[in-house]
Amino acid sequence: MTHRVYVNGRVHVRARQCSTCIFGPRRPVTLDRVEGMVAAATADDAGSIPCHHHLHVGAPIEPVCRGFYDRHATVALRLATLMDLVTLVDDDGVCLSPTTPPATEPPDRTR
Repeated sequence: MTHRVYVNGRVHVRARQCSTCIFGPRRPVTLDRVEGMVAAATADDAGSIPCHHHLHVGAPIEPVCRGFYDRHATVALRLATLMDLVTLVDDDGVCLSPTTPPATEPPDRTR
């Protein structure tokens, strides 16, 4: 399945992890499902997992899940960051900035 994370020459990433992020304690899916999604996304150097809040709403952008970006960024996501091609997206899908700063807290890799 193709998602709209790369739009207008930019990779779009959620600015913050949402309250029901699949990488957080209130995930709406099982941990087994998350592990399967991560395995599928990271098997492809250009893979990603879009934020579930932005899927299937008809928006022109489906930003990369911040939890995925912080924990499992693929080669393409790391290159986009190094090349200054990442744009942050807020809860409503509004682009906030042209670049993504490092996470303010170290990621919790236990989830």
